[in-house]
Amino acid sequence: MAALRPILKGLEKLRGANKPSCDKQETNSTYLYPIPKESSYIYENPPEPSDTPYDIIIRINSINALQTTGWDIILGQNTKDAISELSTPADNHGVIVSVVGSYNRGKSFLLNQLCNIELPNGNLIHTEGISITAGRDLAENIIFIDTAGTDTPIPRDKLDDKKATEALLREIALYLCSYIIIVVNRLRATDQSYIQQVLKHCESSNSNKNIIIVHNLMDVQTIEDVNKIIKEEVEYLFGAKLDIMKLQVNNISNDIKFFHSKQNGITLRHFIFTKHGFEAGKIWNRQSIDGIMNILQTAQDCRRDLDVINEMINFVNTKLPQLFIDNNTQKLQVQMHIRKPHIVLTQRRELEDLEQNPYPLKLSPKLLYDDAGYFIGIGSQDNGQWQPIYNLYETDEKIYAIVELAGFKKGESRIEILEEAIIIDGCRDDFKKLLINPRTHQEKIPMGKFKIEIPLKCRVDPDKSSAERDEGFWKIICEKKKAATKIFE
Repeated sequence: MAALRPILKGLEKLRGANKPSCDKQETNSTYLYPIPKESSYIYENPPEPSDTPYDIIIRINSINALQTTGWDIILGQNTKDAISELSTPADNHGVIVSVVGSYNRGKSFLLNQLCNIELPNGNLIHTEGISITAGRDLAENIIFIDTAGTDTPIPRDKLDDKKATEALLREIALYLCSYIIIVVNRLRATDQSYIQQVLKHCESSNSNKNIIIVHNLMDVQTIEDVNKIIKEEVEYLFGAKLDIMKLQVNNISNDIKFFHSKQNGITLRHFIFTKHGFEAGKIWNRQSIDGIMNILQTAQDCRRDLDVINEMINFVNTKLPQLFIDNNTQKLQVQMHIRKPHIVLTQRRELEDLEQNPYPLKLSPKLLYDDAGYFIGIGSQDNGQWQPIYNLYETDEKIYAIVELAGFKKGESRIEILEEAIIIDGCRDDFKKLLINPRTHQEKIPMGKFKIEIPLKCRVDPDKSSAERDEGFWKIICEKKKAATKIFE
């Protein structure tokens, strides 16, 4: 459980940073871990929620919950046991893996296999918020992150909150991780679209992620059926090629079969799982588990700080100003509550009763989502209020960027071409300014300031680049920079 110690120490720091000036102790609270004076601040949760099989859950089940109680943090029994080991020196770095995929594809099943734990799985089991599981045994410095997301019906007035909450969870999971594992079953068009959007999101956020596709063929039993699906879906649809990983354990060498493909310039590794206990499962499941864990255990270049709760809070604080309409002058930020295991708005961090005096929040009506449920045009605070969408193409000699920017007059947007990126910023006027006392029925077109940085996969020559406007699009052409050589004789 070594990976849990940096998270718990991070909670200590967060709590210490928010500690009230007095040494007041809330001795009757079931939320507090019994603490001697001048000691560390670690939360313990009520007995009932502690039965969770996950190690830590951050209950981000509603973004609008920030009006009142915020998001509570639950520690599983394994995490509570790790509290006693906090004095033990721990390596604060490790590999963070986000397990993602559409609803009911078998993410919990996969975590059970990789972590050797017993998470409940099935159609009626729904993950809450951000659920964290630490690797066991030889994988102690690996953290797995699972996120909520269900197709269960909810009241109509909560649909916008659900969409925004799930989009935020997806973005948190991708931001925190070094590796992404996408779980699919028999491949569907929705899975293909989902994978494509994840790849685009990684590209647009300029984040270097390693991606593994798990083909969880949960109903397939025979070797013949598995081989047919691999040929039709993995090799044909993804263009994947068979590869062999050499794995040596206890002086015994094993060949691990997997597949690799390339999409959007990103290498994907494919692993196969089939129905447990049957002929195909005996061949594929064990070697796929060993292959994935070997990749994660040897990923020295992908290790990062495991203080994920602090990292998450900092990331959320870059998003909040764009997710809500806030008429108050005080900037929207979240922090740990000074006494309770809750992440709350800064304005509420000292309140005793979080149910009282709700802070007025209203989701922005301008929020847009792609096919995989990620926000469109929501960047960090430095990126303005929104971001335009774009297409990027490459030939042997040039890079072409097509950026959708309708409704701009000359001089209202600016393009800067660097050797490794294209930066576009500007401001779109609010259409309502032209109207007298308008009543808004729908407002989906983003307005106000924007900024986007488009990373390029090769160097270009800014002096040999051009940009022109054409019917609401900026068309940017960049000539690739040729390698300079000089010969002396």
